[in-house]
Amino acid sequence: MMQQANVPEPLQPVIQRIREGFNEDLEKVREFLRTPSISYTGEGIQETAENVARFIRELGGEARVVPTPGHPIVSGRLDQGAPKTVLVYGMYDVMPADEPDWSVDPWAAEIRELPKLGKAVIARGAVNTKGPLAAFFRAVARYQEAAGKLPVNLLFAIEGEEEMGSRHFVPFVEEHLDELKQADAVLFPFFSEDEEGVPSMTLGTKGILYFELECRGGDWGGPTERGIHGSYNAWVANPAWRLVKALSTLVDAEENILVEGFFEGVKPLPEREEAILRRQVESGLLDERPFMEFDHVRRLKGGLRGFEAWKRLFSQPQLNIDGIVGGYIGEGTKTLLPHRALAKVDVRTVPEMDPEKVAQAIRRHLDKHGFPEVEMRVLNIYPWSKVSLEEHAVQAMLGTYQAMGRTPQIWPLNPGSAPYYVFERILGVPYVTGGLGHGSRQHSTDEYFTVAGMLDFEISMARWLYSYAALAEGRASVEELGWQEG
Repeated sequence: MMQQANVPEPLQPVIQRIREGFNEDLEKVREFLRTPSISYTGEGIQETAENVARFIRELGGEARVVPTPGHPIVSGRLDQGAPKTVLVYGMYDVMPADEPDWSVDPWAAEIRELPKLGKAVIARGAVNTKGPLAAFFRAVARYQEAAGKLPVNLLFAIEGEEEMGSRHFVPFVEEHLDELKQADAVLFPFFSEDEEGVPSMTLGTKGILYFELECRGGDWGGPTERGIHGSYNAWVANPAWRLVKALSTLVDAEENILVEGFFEGVKPLPEREEAILRRQVESGLLDERPFMEFDHVRRLKGGLRGFEAWKRLFSQPQLNIDGIVGGYIGEGTKTLLPHRALAKVDVRTVPEMDPEKVAQAIRRHLDKHGFPEVEMRVLNIYPWSKVSLEEHAVQAMLGTYQAMGRTPQIWPLNPGSAPYYVFERILGVPYVTGGLGHGSRQHSTDEYFTVAGMLDFEISMARWLYSYAALAEGRASVEELGWQEG
């Protein structure tokens, strides 16, 4: 049992009720996970959206399944007569579970014993993010049962296209600005602990530019309609070679980015965040070695270790090749000169970069280096976002971790990307991602969350709701309920 410090009296019956009802909560979360909700196929999407709306109505709230040109967004409201309102963001869509080496049915949500972790629920969406979404609803239900009502009002915006780049989320927000701007903060419930039980807090997220580069045969050379016999490479240029050469101009041998104008606007880490980062590395709270072991990485780029490695992760943009395809890649031999080659590429942007300008810089670079025939198609693009360490929503989450016996890692930026700029730039509302609990292997085989972690998650959500309301209303100080720095 996790040690609990300074449990405020109003929260004591809430936490007790969560513990008493946990087995039932676990079964309800497992039931939710058993319905597929696959972004790219649409399988189970409508049914899952209706299930999310039902969760809101069961709490006594109002809910609508709002159609979009793509998958629907679940919009809802739970009015508790409170001074402050929290917008709960989440997603109910998941990636396919077509990997061949799942140990169990990915849609059965079976409980298995995992080495060093104990009992865990294995299912697609377990951690990303149907598991924490459903568990949050259960925590809210238990809070109401024990206390009568929540200390905040809730708004809900739960989308079904996050795995496809949140294609229709921005138009939804713009169409519902009047309602959504009633929020004082945004919460994205998520399992934030790593395998060692250490939670992390991200103060923002990198932006993304995702694009394809394609080279086809044409006036420059190469076959134009189909692949031809490989022997004709004596006469005919190869689009795959052409694409590889174009890609090679973007970086040097250590993958340092060579695109002129790429780094325009890049700002260093704020001094306070850099100081916190250094303290965390020097104390051992941040250690790259578990990552290297878990992901089977023997050397970090440039041989970096320690503080400089972590600083690079959080402060520098990146340019990454996600995949390359062209010609014959099957078993055995087949000599072929392909007529096309394709690469998927992503760029992660940091403050104050403009992803539109980055795309323009890459296009100029390719043209300047003699590759105008390489076509560039942007598939997804949105900017970075940032939230202050001083926000009540952030302080309440850090304080929750601390009160529950966890010393959190503070990440100046999430190295990945999420459309949080919507909250910061369109709504003008601070946001926080978090909650205790551990899960992993998202987008991969045997995605899971731990059973014990889900219980901690529900309790942490109850404590956050209480702490945020108290801080935001001025009924408690940061010293009483917030994170203590240093």
